[in-house]
Amino acid sequence: MHGEEFRVEDLMYAMLLPSANDAANVLAEHVAGSISDFAVLMNEKAEEIGCTNSHFTNPSGVHDVNLYSTAFDLSLIARYAMNFDTFRKIITTTSYTLPATNKYPKSDRTLEISNALVRPDSKNYYYEYATGIKTGYTNPAKDCLVASAKKDNVEFIIVVLGTDSLENGLRKKFIDCKTLFDFAFDNYTSHYLELQQENEKEVKVTYYDYVTEATSPSSFSNFKVLFLVIDYFRTLFCKCVNFLFAPLIDFLASLV
Repeated sequence: MHGEEFRVEDLMYAMLLPSANDAANVLAEHVAGSISDFAVLMNEKAEEIGCTNSHFTNPSGVHDVNLYSTAFDLSLIARYAMNFDTFRKIITTTSYTLPATNKYPKSDRTLEISNALVRPDSKNYYYEYATGIKTGYTNPAKDCLVASAKKDNVEFIIVVLGTDSLENGLRKKFIDCKTLFDFAFDNYTSHYLELQQENEKEVKVTYYDYVTEATSPSSFSNFKVLFLVIDYFRTLFCKCVNFLFAPLIDFLASLV
């Protein structure tokens, strides 16, 4: 409604629960002055946290031929966002009622979360260890999901892109994530490796594709190696983001 005023927190719930693109746009303009300027901040932050195959043109993930990312980059963005308690709180809230505003006197607008993994009333999709994160859909990208789950103090992030529904009508992205989480919890654990010497160490991570280097061992007395199942579709490009991240979260975390 033209001229209606919302709190930043309310817009974040609207953006992250039912995927309100208009809320994402308003927040982006509030932070950077315009959607295009906010996209610049998105790309700068994405590069800063290690994304190498992403380019963003808007804050909502609405289809654009110049907007793309990969499962691996989206996992990096998700891992970054999960450092913020406010973000974690919102993405595990199953429903949220918007308060009355200057233009709407009632408190009867309830937002429902689109991520069925965190909804106990979702018979086929609920996952008891789920901690987030965000669904996404566009016609070109199809059904997408960035999901997280935590069990026995180990948390995994899984990214599933470009899915369809199964023959029985169930949505594959939720089914696939539950299957992958079960596999991860059954087969991977978190370990602390003690780095005893002060010289540079190389820690080889089994079943993964890179070597982790600790360049300042003295500052890493307990080096935690967490096996992440995030390479399922590592090279598959997704033209759907549908959750606002980095620069906005940095800014909003100080306000809420």
